[in-house]
Amino acid sequence: MAKPKALPKGVLNSRQMLAKISKEADSLGLVLLYGTENYMLDGAISMLKKSCLGDGAEDMDYAVIDTRTGDKFDMGKLEELVSMPPWMSPKRLVVIKQSGLPNRELSDKDIEILKDIPSSAVVVFFEETVDSRKKAFKAFQQYGTVASMSGFEEDELTGWITKRFAKENIKIGFEAANSMSSRCANNMMELVNEINKLTLYCQGKGYSEVTPDIVELCCPPDLSGKIFDIMDACGSGNARTALGTLDKLIANKEPLPRIRVSIVNHIKALIMAKEAGNASVLVDRTGMNDFRAKKLCSQAQNFNMKSLISLYLAASDSDSEFKHGLIDERYSLEIILVKASAKTNT
Repeated sequence: MAKPKALPKGVLNSRQMLAKISKEADSLGLVLLYGTENYMLDGAISMLKKSCLGDGAEDMDYAVIDTRTGDKFDMGKLEELVSMPPWMSPKRLVVIKQSGLPNRELSDKDIEILKDIPSSAVVVFFEETVDSRKKAFKAFQQYGTVASMSGFEEDELTGWITKRFAKENIKIGFEAANSMSSRCANNMMELVNEINKLTLYCQGKGYSEVTPDIVELCCPPDLSGKIFDIMDACGSGNARTALGTLDKLIANKEPLPRIRVSIVNHIKALIMAKEAGNASVLVDRTGMNDFRAKKLCSQAQNFNMKSLISLYLAASDSDSEFKHGLIDERYSLEIILVKASAKTNT
């Protein structure tokens, strides 16, 4: 996994934003939250509701404009909403979803409205994507608070999973927690659902710890782990085992395009591991967690750099041949695994 892209100057990450809501909610007026991690976005709104709204005041002091459901948004409507004082709450909370405003060219009057959000209101814009070069985005930065609401990074997720289970007096080791994050592709909403499911399972069975076996039993298949197994078999020259694992993935209805992309990305990761030489350098360069970096560096020892590059090019050529109808997709994958088993240091 590559290092997270640096945020524009002055933009908070999701953890910083949640901390600001928790400790400095009174200082907030104009807020722009962007990203696709719904768990973090929903969490921010839930915290703002608790901070801004009085008990039972949601109908009176909370307004949502969602252009995805057909609601129309204009700056005049926003000016009208924030000009009304809250009825039963410390502040009126206005949430505007997918307006596109931060990516548009704004008039001087529009900017004045954003600049003059009254202290009796908090206005939150939700956007999936933003253009930090736009004048509107810079206005949000100048007159409000802007945050990128991404999920936790790889090395933070296992600790977060552990804490979630601890609230239910259930333990989980690093291996099981790491397996969960891998199976859910680090999607936090999916992880919450899986944590809730495993919590109910353990409570029903009287278990006090989530083990890797329980994760294997109850959670979605771990494609990333299976790809590791395939390349481990290839690295030891065991094409039969690699092909057998591929067969099981296909039998379990794992989409071939997803398997192909995962194998190609894994070969690319092995090239990075080979070039890095050790786990600490790989972690520093890519931001991946130490556990995965150690596994990749260990696995990379079974291949030389020339073979890995050759495999990556062969996989790319195979992908092109499949897309042009020159080769069967499954057969093309099998060829790559056979080639990988032959190009080892063992």
